[in-house]
Amino acid sequence: MRHEDLPERWKLKLQEYLKAKGSTEPVRLGASDFPLDSIVRIQFEDASNVEFHYAFVIEAPELREVAVFTEHCGYHLFPLYEGLDLSVSN
Repeated sequence: MRHEDLPERWKLKLQEYLKAKGSTEPVRLGASDFPLDSIVRIQFEDASNVEFHYAFVIEAPELREVAVFTEHCGYHLFPLYEGLDLSVSN
Protein backbone atom coordinates (compact mmCIF):
# COMPACT_ATOMS: atom_id res chain seq x y z
CA MET A 1 0.00 0.00 0.00
CA ARG A 2 1.01 3.62 -0.35
CA HIS A 3 1.33 6.12 2.49
CA GLU A 4 -2.12 7.52 1.72
CA ASP A 5 -3.60 4.04 2.19
CA LEU A 6 -2.09 3.43 5.63
CA PRO A 7 -4.68 3.15 8.40
CA GLU A 8 -4.55 6.16 10.71
CA ARG A 9 -3.18 4.05 13.56
CA TRP A 10 -0.14 3.28 11.40
CA LYS A 11 0.35 6.84 10.22
CA LEU A 12 0.71 7.76 13.90
CA LYS A 13 3.10 4.85 14.59
CA LEU A 14 5.23 5.89 11.61
CA GLN A 15 5.37 9.49 12.87
CA GLU A 16 6.50 8.26 16.29
CA TYR A 17 9.18 6.08 14.67
CA LEU A 18 10.49 8.90 12.48
CA LYS A 19 10.57 11.37 15.39
CA ALA A 20 12.52 8.84 17.47
CA LYS A 21 15.01 8.53 14.59
CA GLY A 22 15.48 12.32 14.57
CA SER A 23 13.63 13.02 11.35
CA THR A 24 12.93 16.66 10.59
CA GLU A 25 10.02 15.58 8.36
CA PRO A 26 8.20 12.94 10.45
CA VAL A 27 5.15 12.73 8.19
CA ARG A 28 6.45 11.01 5.07
CA LEU A 29 9.25 8.63 4.25
CA GLY A 30 12.10 9.62 1.96
CA ALA A 31 14.75 7.52 0.25
CA SER A 32 17.23 8.11 3.09
CA ASP A 33 14.84 6.47 5.59
CA PHE A 34 15.36 3.03 4.02
CA PRO A 35 18.50 1.10 4.96
CA LEU A 36 20.53 0.10 1.91
CA ASP A 37 21.69 -3.20 3.33
CA SER A 38 18.71 -4.55 5.23
CA ILE A 39 16.63 -7.61 4.43
CA VAL A 40 13.38 -8.27 6.27
CA ARG A 41 12.21 -11.88 6.30
CA ILE A 42 8.90 -13.17 7.63
CA GLN A 43 8.03 -16.83 7.89
CA PHE A 44 4.48 -17.80 8.71
CA GLU A 45 3.19 -20.86 10.57
CA ASP A 46 2.46 -22.75 7.36
CA ALA A 47 6.09 -22.23 6.18
CA SER A 48 5.09 -19.53 3.68
CA ASN A 49 7.54 -16.66 3.71
CA VAL A 50 8.26 -13.21 2.31
CA GLU A 51 11.49 -11.25 1.93
CA PHE A 52 11.88 -7.50 1.46
CA HIS A 53 15.07 -5.60 0.61
CA TYR A 54 15.70 -1.94 1.54
CA ALA A 55 13.10 -2.22 4.26
CA PHE A 56 12.50 -1.67 7.95
CA VAL A 57 10.00 -3.01 10.45
CA ILE A 58 7.84 -1.47 13.14
CA GLU A 59 6.28 -3.95 15.55
CA ALA A 60 3.12 -2.94 17.38
CA PRO A 61 2.20 -5.64 19.92
CA GLU A 62 -0.59 -3.44 21.26
CA LEU A 63 -2.22 -3.63 17.80
CA ARG A 64 -1.12 -7.24 17.27
CA GLU A 65 0.40 -6.10 13.97
CA VAL A 66 3.77 -5.63 12.36
CA ALA A 67 4.42 -3.24 9.49
CA VAL A 68 7.13 -3.59 6.87
CA PHE A 69 8.05 -0.39 5.06
CA THR A 70 9.93 -0.81 1.78
CA GLU A 71 11.40 1.79 -0.52
CA HIS A 72 10.13 0.28 -3.78
CA CYS A 73 7.45 -2.28 -2.89
CA GLY A 74 5.13 -0.26 -0.69
CA TYR A 75 4.07 -0.75 2.91
CA HIS A 76 2.72 -4.02 4.25
CA LEU A 77 0.81 -4.93 7.41
CA PHE A 78 0.83 -8.43 8.89
CA PRO A 79 -0.79 -9.93 11.97
CA LEU A 80 1.67 -10.30 14.83
CA TYR A 81 1.29 -13.64 16.58
CA GLU A 82 3.41 -16.19 18.39
CA GLY A 83 4.06 -18.39 15.33
CA LEU A 84 5.37 -15.52 13.18
CA ASP A 85 9.13 -15.64 12.62
CA LEU A 86 10.42 -12.15 11.86
CA SER A 87 14.08 -11.37 11.17
CA VAL A 88 16.00 -8.36 9.96
CA SER A 89 19.55 -8.72 8.68
CA ASN A 90 22.11 -6.23 7.44
